[in-house]
Formats: sequence, structure tokens, C-alpha cells
Amino acid sequence: MDTTTDRSRVLRVTTELRDRDAIAVAVEDSGPGIDPQRLESIFTAFLTTKSYGMGLGLAICRMIAQQHGGRLTASSDGKSGTRFQFILPTASTDKAAREAEPITRGITSK
Repeated sequence: MDTTTDRSRVLRVTTELRDRDAIAVAVEDSGPGIDPQRLESIFTAFLTTKSYGMGLGLAICRMIAQQHGGRLTASSDGKSGTRFQFILPTASTDKAAREAEPITRGITSK
């Protein structure tokens, strides 16, 4: 939003329960937006528009959401801001979550 000078700079974060089995978190800004035709490519690893970025942030975020059974999306009209939204299930649905339980499971004390 650094380049936004013709309107207020606003960052809005909202949460919403989706049908009792998922939660949605949205982050919206009032910046210049992203060209709608480039939206899907922003999640590609090593793609960056910044001279100091590596282009991994959004790719990693999407991967984390997917590993938890969720999804990360972006939308923009290319003029008046961007909305990023991730949706995650409220209950664990995969084997990875069960495997992430404390490693003390199965260890007995003397």
C-alpha cells in the first residue's frame, strides 16, 4: 500500500465460521491491487515483483494451507486492493495431523 496516495490506506482482517466445519480468514487491503490475469501466478515459487524478495512467501503459505486440508486464494480487480483468503477445516482430516502429536506417545516412565 506504500504507493497508495489517493485514498486512505486500510488493512482489514475478518474471520468467519463456515458451516461449523471450517473457518475462513480474509485479509484485504486498499492498495493498488493485482492484475486479475496474474492472480494465479503469484503463488508460483520464486516469482517476485520485488527487488529484495525471493518469491517464496505465497507459495509456502499456500502449501501450508493445503497440507492442513485448506486452501489459499487471492482476488483483485487490479485497481482498488487485493483480498487474500484462507479456509481451513476446524477438525483434523489427515494422517499428518495425527502424526504431529507429541513424540512422548508410547513412552512409559519408570
